Amino acid sequence: MWKRGTHMENNVENVRYHTDKIAILLATYNGEQYLRDQLDSLLSQTCQDWVTYIHDDGSTDQTMKVIEEYTTKYPQKFVKVDGISTGGAKKNFFYLLSCVDAPYLMCCDQDDVWLPEKVEVTFQAMKQLEQEYEDSGNQEKEIPLLVFTELRVVDGKLNTIAETMSSYQQLACKDAKLSRMIIQNVVTGCTMMINRRLKDMMLQYQNIEHIIMHDWWGAIIAARFGQIRFIPQPTICYRQHEDNSVGAKKAGSAGYIRKRLQNIADIKRSLELTRIQTRELEQSFHLEQDPLIHEYGNLEKKNKIARLCFYQKKDVKKTGFSRKVGLVLWG
Repeated sequence: MWKRGTHMENNVENVRYHTDKIAILLATYNGEQYLRDQLDSLLSQTCQDWVTYIHDDGSTDQTMKVIEEYTTKYPQKFVKVDGISTGGAKKNFFYLLSCVDAPYLMCCDQDDVWLPEKVEVTFQAMKQLEQEYEDSGNQEKEIPLLVFTELRVVDGKLNTIAETMSSYQQLACKDAKLSRMIIQNVVTGCTMMINRRLKDMMLQYQNIEHIIMHDWWGAIIAARFGQIRFIPQPTICYRQHEDNSVGAKKAGSAGYIRKRLQNIADIKRSLELTRIQTRELEQSFHLEQDPLIHEYGNLEKKNKIARLCFYQKKDVKKTGFSRKVGLVLWG
């Protein structure tokens, strides 16, 4: 059983927007070039039972003009959320999570294009996951649930680079269990839907600086306390361009492997960040007695042989050749 943390966003008064519909949270920053494509793709959804809440992070281009255009033309579908700049996508999404209350929430990036069935397919999977949990007869009334989907990787002009993100990045999305999720995220935030319980738990952190990204944080909470469901159907065109703050790389390419294995410091630092994030999970939810969480979060205190034995014993592993090699050599 988890206990509440002490972060200020636990306070109910921070919630300013309530809806019984699906809340789509859109974080923007200097996105004028692609934003209209994204907003139009939302309007083209087969399921229209949603409201989009948009918070801009201090754009200096025409992003705000585009936002005002759509909020004026479609006031029932798009709502501008005021607030100061947060300083990045992660904090922007956490800010939106703290402002909006809804039974289900989805995260939306400004430069992608949602395929028409995205909301409908994801929502159906969420309802099915809820039904399966209810049918299991579990005594806990509500648990954190997360549904995420496959992506189609495209270039700036929406030409297909790869039909699926999982093959392009060598990700095992069907195996989203905690022992894998603490060391490697397979959940892409712009494809996920979460329920209210998970949203509330995501806001129980102690220190946001210890969280790598909002989607990864939500995924490990759902993996530890609830359920995750992967839909292998691409529901989004995941646009790759030079301005991407987080992008997809072809994990199997020789150039990617060579670059990864040459950057030993980056590999060590990325592993360190996952341990910091796991310690944040332990502290925020009082999981000192959970051997997987506690031991992984403090793994740097062990020698190399002990670490490798831990990975083997607890089934902690990465996918992709360079990631596996990096973990064995420098993990």
